Amino acid sequence: MTSRPVSTPTSMTSVRRRILHGLGSQGYGQAVQIVIRLAEVPLLLHFWGVQLYGEWLMLAAIPAYLAIGDGGFAGAASRDMSMRCGAGDRAGALAVFQSTACLLCLVSLAVFAIAFVVVPFAPLSDWLGFQQISAGELSFVLLVLVTHVLVGFQGGLINGGFWCSGRYPLGMALAATTQLIEFAAMAAAVALGGGPVQAASAYLAGRVVGTTLTRLALRRATPWLRYGLANASVAEIRRLAAPAFASLAFPLGNALNIQGMRLVVGMVLGPAAVAAFAALRTLTNFATQPRLIVNRLIEPELGVAFGAGNQALFNRLFLRGCQVALWAGIAVALALLLAGPTVWPIWTQGQVSLSWPLFLILLAAALINSLWYTALMVPYATNRHGRIALIYAGVYGVGALALSYLGASISGLAGAGAGLLVAEMGMACYVLPAALKMAGQHWRAWLSSTLQPPTPILLRAASTTFHALRGKSAR
Repeated sequence: MTSRPVSTPTSMTSVRRRILHGLGSQGYGQAVQIVIRLAEVPLLLHFWGVQLYGEWLMLAAIPAYLAIGDGGFAGAASRDMSMRCGAGDRAGALAVFQSTACLLCLVSLAVFAIAFVVVPFAPLSDWLGFQQISAGELSFVLLVLVTHVLVGFQGGLINGGFWCSGRYPLGMALAATTQLIEFAAMAAAVALGGGPVQAASAYLAGRVVGTTLTRLALRRATPWLRYGLANASVAEIRRLAAPAFASLAFPLGNALNIQGMRLVVGMVLGPAAVAAFAALRTLTNFATQPRLIVNRLIEPELGVAFGAGNQALFNRLFLRGCQVALWAGIAVALALLLAGPTVWPIWTQGQVSLSWPLFLILLAAALINSLWYTALMVPYATNRHGRIALIYAGVYGVGALALSYLGASISGLAGAGAGLLVAEMGMACYVLPAALKMAGQHWRAWLSSTLQPPTPILLRAASTTFHALRGKSAR
């Protein structure tokens, strides 16, 4: 098969057009996230109560650790395909896709087999101190949630396939739709009187449906990126092994920082405290959503620019990404600070009290996160994240968990939040200098760009969106 140029131009005009389309997809995705996050807490509290909801959160946190089961290959493959397409190497991108798909299938079968043997015999119910979820229900729910994670392995690779043709906005929209289908299925099961067993089963069914629809869409968007064995090779897997295994640190760190925190709070303070902590962290995490939007938009573009050797575009994406992520995060944090006290009792149906110390600590942590996590895209999007990945797992994962365990033991919920804040500060001190060095940027230029409000960018985006809507209306 002969390599030929792939339609992913790196001119600023084409990049801006794709980013604006991606912004629309991310707007839809954020709307989906808002619906899910705001609806989940009152829904489950209403039908299940604080105790069962807390037990569900603790149980659902366990399979999150299996996100590392793909060996980091889905993410590493997606970034590698993006860089290959930027260099015009379609044959190489196809070889990476097929090789990784085969590996993920084998890994999924092995993980499920191990879980099927181990889960029924592990005394998790005794370890976690559950009162409402029986041992039998716990095993069944856990196996279903494990399968949910395994289906997500292929979903991650499929979404990466949209990067190859610059169609990542479509991939983002389909990923959000999959989440919406999952939640709608679970919500329907709960509203109809179902417990954790029915909720988990509906959740899995939603992911299967969403992933299938996404794969069908990829066949239309990038028809040459197909499943098969013809281009698969062990050599491709070996070549991706280093960045892939380094990528393991990120889902591991996230699982420890997010899901592990629920287990820590639950073991130290009880399931009811988990419900309070998780709900407040969900609320304050809205301040990190702008960062998430920016990262998803610039990650594929950084890979394409790096593959094409366009350093000027690469640096511009990096600087503008940090600027927008910080200022948008500040705006959301202020809105939460003003509206939080009014929204909280309505949202939690008066069953959970608002902890002001924890609220303020988590908002501060979210703003610090917006800075360093966006800078992290410089090494991450180009598969140069080996050393940073180890720091990520150690500081953001294990460090945050240990500090929060100590803090929760001493000062309750506020102490757990303080542990998170210290971990965020530690990551900022390491990631920012490393990213600036890789991008060839100086502190002064980065600060000058980041601390300046992105008014021109926002006005340009608003103007483009207005004219696009006006044109559609005229037609």
